[in-house]
Amino acid sequence: MAHLIEQHGGAFPAWLAPVQLEVLPVSGDQGAEAGEFARRCAELDLRARVSPPDRGSLGARIRAARLVPYQAVVGAREAAEGTVALRLRDGRRLDPLPAAEVLERVRGLVGAHRTDLWDAAP
Repeated sequence: MAHLIEQHGGAFPAWLAPVQLEVLPVSGDQGAEAGEFARRCAELDLRARVSPPDRGSLGARIRAARLVPYQAVVGAREAAEGTVALRLRDGRRLDPLPAAEVLERVRGLVGAHRTDLWDAAP
């Protein structure tokens, strides 16, 4: 295990990461939608954790989750449209995508034990 930590600097591939998705509601108003997204992750055997707004500003919570492969931001617009704005550990920010599409693609990448965080096409 020490070798894996040293090799990856704590930033494990998504399939090995203890937390695969960090769900970040922008405010308390999106808490229910964030919790529902995390519940759907669990149903697909993805390890997700909700980081509520009382743990600090959105920027602080993003920095705290810098080693988590996927950060799903749920703001007012995303909650209303059923989408999530995905941030990848490598710094990429994806346009809001339907939550079901995000979950299916992440599940596919994790299930295939891929080391890349996102592919160009579904």
